[in-house]
Amino acid sequence: MSKQLVQHKGLSRTALVRLIRRLDLYEQWKRAVFIRDRFTCQHCGARNGRKRVIEADHIISLTQLVKDNNVGSIEGAAACLALWDIGNGRTLCHTCHEQTESYPIQLRKKKTSYASKSRNSRRGAIKNC
Repeated sequence: MSKQLVQHKGLSRTALVRLIRRLDLYEQWKRAVFIRDRFTCQHCGARNGRKRVIEADHIISLTQLVKDNNVGSIEGAAACLALWDIGNGRTLCHTCHEQTESYPIQLRKKKTSYASKSRNSRRGAIKNC
């Protein structure tokens, strides 16, 4: 058994999904999706390159798949065929991936510029005087 396939009892679903994303199987899934899609964003047509980064997106989120299939361990994840189905994946550039509903809210870029943050913090400091 691989070192990665270790029983992790009492993990939250979020922690389990983080561990799943570190598996060799996950990297193999991503690579298979990229190859199938010819390393091209399926939304805008951008190709992987110096200025564009492609990402493998789950159409049904990995978290939802773990929940729906009652995956409770790394071993369960490795054995769950639904997690490794490339039909549930698509290649997107980072910009298009950010616009999907499944993209984590906490990772979305803030639209506030550095200059406006500086101005707002100075105003706040003046108001508090």
